[in-house]
Amino acid sequence: MIEDAADAASPTLGEQTYEELKALILTGELRPGERLAEADMAQRLGVSRTPLRQALSRLDQEKLVTKRATGGYLVVRLDATAIADLVGLREALDTHAARLAAQVASDADLDRLRACIAELESVAGHVDAQEVAAEYDLGLRIHLVIAEATGNAALLDAVKQVYDRLQLAIWLEVSWADHLIDRLSEHRQIVDAICRRDPDAAAEAARAHVQRSLQNMLQVLKLREQRAGRPRTRATR
Repeated sequence: MIEDAADAASPTLGEQTYEELKALILTGELRPGERLAEADMAQRLGVSRTPLRQALSRLDQEKLVTKRATGGYLVVRLDATAIADLVGLREALDTHAARLAAQVASDADLDRLRACIAELESVAGHVDAQEVAAEYDLGLRIHLVIAEATGNAALLDAVKQVYDRLQLAIWLEVSWADHLIDRLSEHRQIVDAICRRDPDAAAEAARAHVQRSLQNMLQVLKLREQRAGRPRTRATR
């Protein structure tokens, strides 16, 4: 269903609060492990506690905050082992999705994927915050379009859930790691193989992309820990 223009231009206060709070988390202004006191956050965002609680509830569902047993919320801490586990699942899902999409995607699906690559190319080489955010959104969109192109609803739901739980790690990878051109090349390889109807090449390109992504995420975590002066507490694979 097409959104009404007025509705699209006037999001609810709860939606605005959610977007603002999510941006604070994804950009690192609210640090992992930071306690989110309702009174302080409501004052900071200029809202009442009702839309703030709605926003926190959504972010809890997306695994960007976690509810404390004693009340209130904390920004999630990034755990290298948990990330590696999730990325392992992401690899299995993305590889299968790419292989299946190469076999069953419609011409319209392929046009959508080509359009995503064209948009991604338009931000290549830029490093300002707006372009980084655009690359983050486009990178996620490509993977969701691939999953949609399979026609497998269960696979699409699983892909969405994994990417929801990896949001913070992916954002940090995109905004910290200096590999924009590499990511563009990798996404292009996946899409090109799907458009050629080459399942093996599509699956291999997807697998290589996810493996590179994991390496970058772990590198970012290491750098963050070094900057914070914290020793690593769990081993990574």
